[in-house]
Amino acid sequence: MSNLTASLSLYVVSSILYVLSIIFGSEVLTLISKPVFIPAIVFYYFTKKSRENDDLFLSSLVFFYIAEMLFLINVTDYYLAGLLFFLLPYFILIYFLYVDFIILIKTRKIKINKSLIILSVVLLYLLYSIFGLLDFTSKYEMVYMILFGVSLLIMLVFTAILFIHSSYRKNSYLAFAVLSLLMSGLFFVLYVHFLNLLIFKIAYSLLQTMFYFFYVKYFLERSTLRNRVRLLKG
Repeated sequence: MSNLTASLSLYVVSSILYVLSIIFGSEVLTLISKPVFIPAIVFYYFTKKSRENDDLFLSSLVFFYIAEMLFLINVTDYYLAGLLFFLLPYFILIYFLYVDFIILIKTRKIKINKSLIILSVVLLYLLYSIFGLLDFTSKYEMVYMILFGVSLLIMLVFTAILFIHSSYRKNSYLAFAVLSLLMSGLFFVLYVHFLNLLIFKIAYSLLQTMFYFFYVKYFLERSTLRNRVRLLKG
């Protein structure tokens, strides 16, 4: 219990310090706080996990950590490399959502929701419109940004279906995680490509740190649920 409290407290404190470092422009505080919050939330995962660890999930957190450290070292020199390592966990999360979706359609009848289709079309149009306004530095950045946008759209659709048709607590954490990721990405694009405002940097940094917490909570609830199903079947 003490390890659980310590790991969660370390995550919260380091996240707050990181956001404060951006607000006050303290590079020293950023160097101290930013390398801490992902290891802290990973430690929280280990203290809560009762069964075997999931290597794919842990790999996604490692990719996020590498991306964060690349941006910390030099966001200009390692911009494309950082984007790549941020993108890889998106594919892993989509895989988790796909597996959850397959389980859902095998256990429940899913009706086609016209509102969801309309929302998907609107989001796709908005995505296309935003890309038309962006001035990419290279074709590689353009490809990465398109992949980010499409990945987020897929996540939103899967999350909406799971949230609407399943009342498990994991889907609430999933909704918060995906929304945090979406809003973080939006503010990041606004900061990098449109207005270099401090408020945008604060927003995407805060939302990104919040995402890690919701992501871990989603996966812990997901693992607990799958273990219960195994026990019932076994």
